Amino acid sequence: MAVESPDLSSKTVLVVEDNNTSTIYFKAALQKLSIKSISATTGVEAVAIFRDNKHIDLVLMDLNMPEMDGFEATKIMKSIRPEVPIIAQSAFVLSGEEERSLKAGCNEFLSKPIRLNLLTEMLYRYLK
Repeated sequence: MAVESPDLSSKTVLVVEDNNTSTIYFKAALQKLSIKSISATTGVEAVAIFRDNKHIDLVLMDLNMPEMDGFEATKIMKSIRPEVPIIAQSAFVLSGEEERSLKAGCNEFLSKPIRLNLLTEMLYRYLK
């Protein structure tokens, strides 16, 4: 018996990523689940979008970006709306980034390259 996937078409995810290939990947994955997406390429831009858009349901946060890194952006976003889940994603797994991201307020950590099934499972868990 197949498990029915939740309807996520009313959800919006902010994709914070300075790598264009990764942004395309995330947007395609979100589109496949009927989730709306907004993009930001720096932490500064992400915080401004987050502050101005009360309809963001989840943030996919790259940790290593120009202007303001994902750790600082997460702290600011959590101070604005602590209930919004933030999923950190980074290629720098061995440098202690997972622990640092959780201390900064992230709810989860995904290591790059991102496995689609793991991303989908997290999105279902946090957005249903």
